[in-house]
This record gives sequence, C-alpha cells and structure tokens, in this order.
Amino acid sequence: MKALKFPTIVITLSFALGILVANYFKPDTTSLFIISGISVVTVTLLYLFCKRNKKVQLYFGIASYLTSFVLGSLVFNLHYPVNHKNHYSQNLQEENVLIIGTVSEVLKPNAYSHKYYLQIKSINPKPVKGKVLVNFSKKNSEKPLDVGQKVLANCQLKSLIKPNNPNQFDYANYLEKKDVFHQIYLENQNFRVIDLEKNSAYYINQIRFGIITALERNKMDSEALSILKALLLGQRQDLEQTTIQEYSMAGAIHILAISGLHIGILLFFFKTILNPISRFKNGKIIQLLLLISLLWLYAVVAGMSPSVVRAVTMFSFVGIGLYLRRYTSIYNTLASSILLILLFKPNFLFDVGFQLSYSAVFAIVSIQPLFVKLWKPQNKIIGYFYDILTVSFAAQIGVLPLSIYYFHQFPGLFFLTNLVIIPMLTVILIGGIIAVIFSFFGWIPMIITELLSRIILFMNGYVSWIASFENFVLKDIPFNFYLLFGTFILSVGFYLWFKKPNAKRLQFALFSLLVFQLCYIGSKYYHIQSDEIIIFQYPKRTIIAEKRSNKIRLMTSDTLINSNYVIKNYLNGNFGSIESIDSLKNVYVFGNQRVLIIDQKNIYAIGKNPDLVLLIQSPKINFERMLSELQPKIVVADGSNYPSVVEEWSKICLKTNIPFHSTNEKGYYKIVID
Repeated sequence: MKALKFPTIVITLSFALGILVANYFKPDTTSLFIISGISVVTVTLLYLFCKRNKKVQLYFGIASYLTSFVLGSLVFNLHYPVNHKNHYSQNLQEENVLIIGTVSEVLKPNAYSHKYYLQIKSINPKPVKGKVLVNFSKKNSEKPLDVGQKVLANCQLKSLIKPNNPNQFDYANYLEKKDVFHQIYLENQNFRVIDLEKNSAYYINQIRFGIITALERNKMDSEALSILKALLLGQRQDLEQTTIQEYSMAGAIHILAISGLHIGILLFFFKTILNPISRFKNGKIIQLLLLISLLWLYAVVAGMSPSVVRAVTMFSFVGIGLYLRRYTSIYNTLASSILLILLFKPNFLFDVGFQLSYSAVFAIVSIQPLFVKLWKPQNKIIGYFYDILTVSFAAQIGVLPLSIYYFHQFPGLFFLTNLVIIPMLTVILIGGIIAVIFSFFGWIPMIITELLSRIILFMNGYVSWIASFENFVLKDIPFNFYLLFGTFILSVGFYLWFKKPNAKRLQFALFSLLVFQLCYIGSKYYHIQSDEIIIFQYPKRTIIAEKRSNKIRLMTSDTLINSNYVIKNYLNGNFGSIESIDSLKNVYVFGNQRVLIIDQKNIYAIGKNPDLVLLIQSPKINFERMLSELQPKIVVADGSNYPSVVEEWSKICLKTNIPFHSTNEKGYYKIVID
C-alpha cells in the first residue's frame, strides 16, 4: 500500500497530527488563522502552476499536507471551549455561585453519587456556556435527575481531581477531552429543579425510555435487559461490574459498546431488506438514501453517543461506496470518514473507542484478505465460521497494541468467544430492531422478548465460562507509548512484506524490527536508570515503594498489597517486579535521605534530625513540640490520617514555615535517590 496512492490517508494523517500538536502546545488562534490563510493561497497557486508544469506537483503535494496540518490545529483551537469568550471559565470564582443549567446526559453512577453532564446556561446570572460534571449525592432526599431538567444550584465550581498516584488513569484528562473542565456537587439541598427543557436530548431520551418501558412491561429478565440496553441503546449504566469484568477477560468487551461491529451488522441487515427496491427505476439511489436514513435513525434512537456517531458516519461512507460500484479504495473511504468526523469533533481523536474502532476496521480490510488467500473453504457453513474466525483474528491483531497500552491485558481465548458471540450478536441486534419497531406502537410480542432473554442469558453463561479460564488471560503487561509506536511501525513493516514480498519491503520490515527493539530497550533502560521512593496516596492505608533499577521493595500496612491497583499501575508503568514486601518501621535511610515515621503509637526518638517526617494513622502528638524538637525539612501526611487532623497540621506548618505535603490533596510524594 503506497501512501501516495491513497492521498486522502496522508491528508487525514496530517490533519490528525495538527490536532495533536494544537492539543499539546495550545497555539494562538489568530496566528493559526494567518498561517492557514497563507497556506491555502500557496496551495491554490501551486495547483494552478501544476497544470502547466508537472515538476511543481511534488511541491503542491507537500504544501497540501502542510496546509492540512495547519488546518487541523486551527479546527482544534476553534472547537476548544476555553478559547470561546462566552465560556464560563473566562470568569471563574472561588466562592459559591448561582448556576443555571440543563442536564444533558446521565452517566454511570458510583457507590456514593449519581453522575451527569450539565450544560451551563448562566452564572450569577450572566449568560455563559460550557459543560460540567455533576456529582449528585445518593443521600439527597430528592429524586435523581433526568435529561432535560433545568437545575438552579448554589455551589462552587471545583477543579477535576488529578491522579493521586504515578501511572494512574487520568480521569481529569479524560473528561477534558469531552470538553468538561470542572465539577459541581449537588448535596444538602443546595439546588432545585426549576423547569423542564424539551430539547433534542430530552426527546431522544424519551424515545429510549419508551423502548425500555415496553421491554420491562414484558417482564424481561433484568440481567438480559441490562445487556440489551447496552447492545442496542448504548446505555451501560445498569451493567454489573462483574459482567463487565467477565466480558473483558473473555475478549468480548467490545460488544457491550455500540461500535463499527454493530453498525456493520445493521448495515447489511437493512441492505438485505431494501434490496427489492433496487429493481425499480432509480431504485438504487432510493435504496442508498433509505439505508443511510435508517442508520442515522438508529443513531438517534441510540442517543447519538460518540461511538454511535463515528460508526454510523464510517458506514455511511461504506454504503456510498457500495452504491457507486466502482473502484474506490476502502482506505480512502475510511480516511474520508475520519477526516469528516475530526472536522466536526476533533476531540474524538483522543477517544479510546475511536482509536480501537478504526484500528479494527483497517486491520480487517488489510489482514483478513491474507487469511482468505491461505484457505477458502468450499462448504458454506464452514466458510461462514472461518470468515468469523479470520475477521476476529484480524481485528484482534489491529487493536492488540492499543488494548495492551490502555488495559494492560490480553484475552487469549478471544477467538473462541467471537466464534459464538458474533452470530448471537447478529440475532440479538436484528431481534432488538424488531422489538424497537413494535415499541413505537406501545407493545412488543412476548415471544420476541422471551427469545432475546434466552439468547442473551446463554451468551452471558458462555462468556462467563470462557472467562473462568483465567490462566489464558495475560494480565498486567508493561506497555508504554514508545512500545506502542514501535509496535505500530513493526506491524506496518511486516504487513507490507507479507502482502508483497520483495527486497525493499524486507529491508523496511527489518528496519521496523530494529525500531521496535530500540523502543523496548530504551524503555527498559530509562526505568532502570531512575531510583526513587514513592509515598502513595491510598485511603486508610500506608504504602511506600523503594524502586532500585526495576526491583521494587514495598513497605506497607496493607495485607492485600499484591492485588492493589495502585501497585499494579506502578509496576506496569516502571517495567518493575516486587522484590520484597516488608512491614513498616519507624526509621528509614534512603540514600542521603533520613525518613522518620510517626504512627498512632506516638513514639519517636530525639536524635539526628530527619529530612522528612511521615505522619500516619493520625498520631495524637504535640505537633508544634515535635516540629521544634526534630526540625524536619518537610512533613508528609498520607491517606491513613483523618482529614480534620491533617488540616490542623497544615496550618501549624504554615505558621512555622515548614513545607507540608498532604497526599490526600497533592497526591503522592516522591523522593529521588541520588
């Protein structure tokens, strides 16, 4: 596959690179407008010269890609909410403010609160725009909120919580990529619902509510209903954590979120139903319009979530390609759909689902034909299951690097899962669409819901059985961005060589192997060279790690430390392994750093002054006298202390000009060992 043979791919890659650069450096919008204008004029002039002088074509191509890069940066800046003058962040205040906003989306709740997105309309009472995360305490006497409700709240806009420990998932960064930069807490009657705004989100939610009500009226099994809501409507709020875990371990987590697989199945289902129309005059164009309309109608019913929008956009382009029935590169078709999506939603580039979805599709159209060349069964039934198997293998190869990078595990029995899951998913989706059609009439035949329940429960049982073979699930795989990059280069190099072996492609494949090895060796060497002490933030526990090369010694009061997610993240991020686990002592010497730990026993020796005093388990000591006697360079309080006590210590340290670090507020504390 030559890049220049598919120019749309290079243009899309340049555009995406521009988005990445703008996200990282946050350039000035005015400057980007000027540069974009100059770039467009330059490309236009070179295009005109190309017709007269073919030697200019090379410069025209380079200028086109550079223009695409600049436009990508400009589009990102124009969509970045903080750059807008009417965004609420332009006039942030630390005290409580009066906020009026409309609930736009219901999110998955946690143990303590319901969660929503709120579109802000005004603050004090200035008209502004923006989206915030709402934490609605489950202790509230009021009913949980719903889409379309307009809320008046007297509360403070608080910053999103940053990661408290190294190599931890950055939830704040995740929300920022969804244009959410602050959060509010609705509790203690600091709010009230003042109106109901019947906007598009409200009506979409009502449609889904009507479908769910019709299914519940048939007394559909609750477990099966929660799965059907995820597969058909994209609502995962009711899924049990154990169910999600089992689907993940079985390699079937992708079916629980509406993606290209679901839309692809529906595309060919709708196309089959509409095939008779193509026999009439202008039937093919009518069939195409109906096909695309049905896909987007389904997207509306499914809530127009990002995963649905991108999948429907992608398969709308595929549908157009099927209608044209002429040679159009599938790579150009996919790249065009990516470009269109990023023009309107540049932040989709950072969405894990977006990356996995397109990686899987590109892998299927590239790698699956190679499997077909190896063997093509003559028996149709065997051929059907062989196609499922090869498509699954191709898709898994495509998403493997990203899956390990984000989730650090690999389900070894994914092919057995998909052999059964994909045919069943097809039946469930088709049956679900029929149920949706009946729901608009307020009634669904009992036989449909009963059949769907039985199939879904069987599927759940099969997934649970596959997930029970835990030895086939590779967990806690260290994998960083450099290895991701190296794996991508390696995959491209060997794919090109396998597709058409020759000397040049073999050289590139070997070069890609060298790049991967350098990425791996460089990653290992970087972490081996750094020695450090980490005092982790963890509620009601004290965890300290001493890292020497890639060997890690843990000092902790946690008896279940091996299964602690904080430690797993740290091990994965540092390519490390646990050398030993020790109980806590009162005094440690790390390099030239002397650390004194004071716990609830309130015992400490007055001698050589410590560099750091670590307070754990809320010791009842005369804090001021301790500071006077020991004169530490810094005091650290971890998450095992009561917040009220930590606050008092902080005030005393402020008076005495001694640095104070609360891991509960500032996150982990790091000591670099010289």
